[in-house]
Amino acid sequence: MQVLDKISESLKVFGAQIAHVYTETALDPEIGPPLDDTNLDKRIVNGLEKLGIQRLYKYQYESISSILNGENVAIISGTGTGKTEAFLIPLLELALKGERSVLIYPTKALARDQLSRINWLLNFLPEIKVDVLDGDTDRAKRQKIYEDPPEILITNPDMIHVGLALSPNFRQVIRGADHYVIDEMHVYDGVLGSHLRRILDRIRELNGPIHVIGASGTIEATPLLFNELFGVDGKIVRGVNRRRGMAIHALIDSKGVSRWTLSSYLAGLLVKEGLKTLVFVDSQQMAERLAKIAERFGANLAVHRAGILPKERMEVEEKLRNGELHGVVATPTLELGIDIGSLDVVVMAENPPSYPKYIQRAGRAGRRDKLGLIFTVLGDSPIDNYFLRRPSEFFSRKLTPITFDNSNMEVLKVHTAAFILEKLGVNMNTLPDLWRRAAEELKKEGIIACENKVYYSTSSTREFVRKSSLRSSGPIVKVVEQRKIGERELPAALYDLYPGSLYMVSKRTYEVKSLDLRSLEARVVKIEQDKGYYTKPLYSVDIKEFKETESRKVLGLPAKYGELTVTVFVTGYVVYDYYSKREKPVNEVQYDNPIEFTYNTKGIIIKHPAMDDWDLLSSMEAYHATEHVLISAGRVVAGASLTDLSGISYPSGHVVIYDSSVGGNGVSRLLYSRLESAYDIALDIVKGCDCEDGCPKCVYDPYCGNNNRVLSRKKSLRLIDYVIKGEEADDSPIEGKSVR
Repeated sequence: MQVLDKISESLKVFGAQIAHVYTETALDPEIGPPLDDTNLDKRIVNGLEKLGIQRLYKYQYESISSILNGENVAIISGTGTGKTEAFLIPLLELALKGERSVLIYPTKALARDQLSRINWLLNFLPEIKVDVLDGDTDRAKRQKIYEDPPEILITNPDMIHVGLALSPNFRQVIRGADHYVIDEMHVYDGVLGSHLRRILDRIRELNGPIHVIGASGTIEATPLLFNELFGVDGKIVRGVNRRRGMAIHALIDSKGVSRWTLSSYLAGLLVKEGLKTLVFVDSQQMAERLAKIAERFGANLAVHRAGILPKERMEVEEKLRNGELHGVVATPTLELGIDIGSLDVVVMAENPPSYPKYIQRAGRAGRRDKLGLIFTVLGDSPIDNYFLRRPSEFFSRKLTPITFDNSNMEVLKVHTAAFILEKLGVNMNTLPDLWRRAAEELKKEGIIACENKVYYSTSSTREFVRKSSLRSSGPIVKVVEQRKIGERELPAALYDLYPGSLYMVSKRTYEVKSLDLRSLEARVVKIEQDKGYYTKPLYSVDIKEFKETESRKVLGLPAKYGELTVTVFVTGYVVYDYYSKREKPVNEVQYDNPIEFTYNTKGIIIKHPAMDDWDLLSSMEAYHATEHVLISAGRVVAGASLTDLSGISYPSGHVVIYDSSVGGNGVSRLLYSRLESAYDIALDIVKGCDCEDGCPKCVYDPYCGNNNRVLSRKKSLRLIDYVIKGEEADDSPIEGKSVR
């Protein structure tokens, strides 16, 4: 292909190369019966035929039949293969019989975006009303919906959370529905998945029946996952795993060049070719940095990410749709099916954290039956090098399930408070065990009151619920110049907003002057001139408490999973040259008083054996490196992003790997269940590298708190090989000072 040849030739400027090309040609799902052979209402059949739909796919027919039979269903099929029709057609049939449905989308933007598609299908059914009810719906429209609810109501989890707690009219409309659709199921991993489950519990008033339909194209779904996410049993109906149409995927070996520089250069080339290009990264600050670097290559890339004001994100979406923009760099905020027009190319500046996310992002290119181009830049990281050695494995991976933690106490506290606020008073004996535990914590914190075994709401309850967020489980730090310009959740805020750091918002650079965790405010000043450097924090982590909930032997090693209390100490930061080919610090700053934050989460403790001929330093080099490669392996076996997991290692042989979210996100739990596979991948990482004794390609971690000191690839290789051969370790307690 001509574009591929041009890109391949242009990459030679940096010494980089296209390492592997994969051509994806996905067939349509298996054909099912003609519309005339179904028992659907003739008005629906006639309307669909006028829209050019003559037959159903087999999976659509199965979905429609199951939904009409009242079964709970998760519909899994690739992008562009008709998932929306698979659940909407039976809901239209039910609407003609007087039944109402609520369609829940993860964001307001996506919900309103889907309205136009649904209206397209409703052109021939004027008797069915569809409306959107969210935070942007004006008062008059809301009142009209409350007085005469539409057959199909579109909303989002945030609106349901607040509406159930504060509005009797809203409660009546939502609980009065007969069917609930959760589209884009894959979005509900981590903390958001925990919140969704509790919202559904509140809709059905904790344990009642509910008719739920889920839909996604990019997850491995099982009946167990269905039950965990929705709280009821259900079946899985599958179409095809891949999206509809053709795409060309290319893996780029950066050959040691900065991925950010290479991706910026690549985006510039593609935009100059007249190709509408979307660049994905996983870090908010990396999105800003990449967009800034792209200016050097003549590409004006807009930034679309969480943490900037919603108005700015909406402007980017609109400009993409109408053709004013030809290039955007985004975090996962644009993974969803928001209509941003037809895209030609997706560039992934880093290997996505999981295969489902890769498929989701790749599916944004070449939609509407156009050829899509997908470039993935692989850099100097353990997993990138693993896939450069096995490129075919990159595209043959199995989909992983979403991960979330239904015992996240911070999430439960939010919904318990909201439920008590709605009811005004709740008898403690009517609450499930976890909800009652959350209520007791709320009582201790003075957020609710309790008398004669009845929990009561107070003015503090209302304030707590109003300030709560479904997008996080930790406190939110405001980023303030003269006004609020952004926000960041703790503990992630510790690693972006420490004093002296450079923080970017919409390609504008600010220097952080102070971080106050009591007022949850970071004060920044704008920098007019590029300083030519960026910073990374130095920090340490300490475990304050561990409560075991389960344990098992993993390759002869004692492994435990449970609840952790961790304290993070940010002690300073290191400075790096912005345009250096390889990352080497040019300065280091230590604080007089560390910044300290303590939170509860979930995690794993693994005890490794000691080697008789190793001194203390050698042992720490092995354990610390092994901690890093196990976290890297978690990206393959558990779908972990770069920031989902953190770790600590101790000279006693203990390695601790824990969820980076307050309360837990479920990733460490999945890793715990797949540790044997993680050790196999970890062994390949340390065995396959050609460095002397440690480098970014094997044991370095970009988020290491001590700047990747005290690491040895060779000693980790010896340790992991020793473990896999079946050598056991004792179950002694943690000793010594930790390393992160």
